[in-house]
Amino acid sequence: MGLILEYEGKELFKKHKITIFPSILANTVDEAKDAAKKLGFPVAVKAQVLTGGRGKKGWIKLAKSTEEVEEKFKEMSTSVKNHYGREFPFLIEKGADIKQEIFISMLIDADTLETLVLFSLEGGVDIETLAKERPEAIENFRYEFGKEVYPYHFMSGLGKRGLTGRIKVSIAKIISTLVNMMKIEDLQLAEINPLVITGDDQVVALDARIVVDDDATFRHPERENYLSEELRYTKEEADAKEHGLAYVDLGGDIGLMSCGAGMGMCTADLIAYFGKETGMYPRNFLDVGGGASPEKVEQALRIIVGESGLKSILINAFGGITRLDDVAKGIIEAKKKYNIEIPMVIRLMGTNQKEGVALLNEAGLEAFEEMEPAIQKAVALAKED
Repeated sequence: MGLILEYEGKELFKKHKITIFPSILANTVDEAKDAAKKLGFPVAVKAQVLTGGRGKKGWIKLAKSTEEVEEKFKEMSTSVKNHYGREFPFLIEKGADIKQEIFISMLIDADTLETLVLFSLEGGVDIETLAKERPEAIENFRYEFGKEVYPYHFMSGLGKRGLTGRIKVSIAKIISTLVNMMKIEDLQLAEINPLVITGDDQVVALDARIVVDDDATFRHPERENYLSEELRYTKEEADAKEHGLAYVDLGGDIGLMSCGAGMGMCTADLIAYFGKETGMYPRNFLDVGGGASPEKVEQALRIIVGESGLKSILINAFGGITRLDDVAKGIIEAKKKYNIEIPMVIRLMGTNQKEGVALLNEAGLEAFEEMEPAIQKAVALAKED
């Protein structure tokens, strides 16, 4: 699943005629000040980061002058960069006269294949607290996923919550539009928190939290150019993706390469289990997949050793459709090409295991046959470093 940036979500809202406030994307403080002047004060300065809870983190602030825009932009930009280690753009949005905040969220219930819609008249940053303390304040609706819905489906439920007239109709239209968007746009989550009622009784989406189905990108090729597609990956993750590898940064001390995602997750868990007493944990999850070629293994190790602070590397390869002699060739080539001096522990079992072990032995490397001893060895080497 892929969370997209607020402004990208609002482009989808605009496409489906959900009302939003005028806004301009800014990458620099000068662009932010120019945007604010064009929009008119007050404006909201909103960090475009791939996370929720921006209000609680202080990454959405109101500014009433160009001086305040500059102050808030610099303050939040520093905070965001300190948190993520990189810069993100900001959305400068026309300020709102808010009379009421409402919460709307919907997702796909995988068990029932229904779209679950959550609605509350008490939206805003404290919706999580509300769900815990007063769950009765949140209404829920369920509809068969993919079945087209209309505003009248929601009129009765909204009326029970005290909504009337044009506002009730407007909110029912927005909810039905979002439900239909789940299929049309291949969404896995669509949330507006808050949806606001303004002083002149307009109903406007003040935020957009959208998770798209990455497996449906072929139906929406424009998403390959989304800025969120670039920002959601670390340098290593982007590198791995380019080479057909699955990589996730976990922040520990032991580099991990596996042949198969299930094998990789199991290995990461066991590294954490055996390493917990000494504080040794996996640095990454990196799966080269089944049938990995020597070149793919070499690229995987290049990515792993590019990280600083590694104390050991564990390679866990089970050969089904993967030929372990190919894995061994990739390991040997990577060790030579990248001058790998970090302690390396290798486990091979399966197709062409003997041939792979023989190649490693010729290169002065050893291989374990069982998984747990190999993991324990990698943890012990990391501890010694």
